[in-house]
Amino acid sequence: MSDIVADLLRLSEDPNADPRTRRRQTMERLVQTLLAMADAEIGSGDAQHRHSIIHLTTIIREMTGRIAEADDATFSAIVREAAMLIRSLQRRQADAARFTVH
Repeated sequence: MSDIVADLLRLSEDPNADPRTRRRQTMERLVQTLLAMADAEIGSGDAQHRHSIIHLTTIIREMTGRIAEADDATFSAIVREAAMLIRSLQRRQADAARFTVH
């Protein structure tokens, strides 16, 4: 699996984009990443876990505008927390995959 945390934190490809646009793009990548992780949970037998990821994704999607307008310290804290969450989800999926019989 590619390093989705690095993809999430990667800045906008457009060097002329304003900081708010780059922040929106980062949040959109976060939503896409979480949705992909929720899709990976289909059939895992843990519907509650998948529901939790979808719920968090919905909250982030609804707050994208406010997050993009946050001060630098708040935005950085949100991105750090998101990165830790994604790493934790990746580890959980990797651990579950080891115990899955194919």
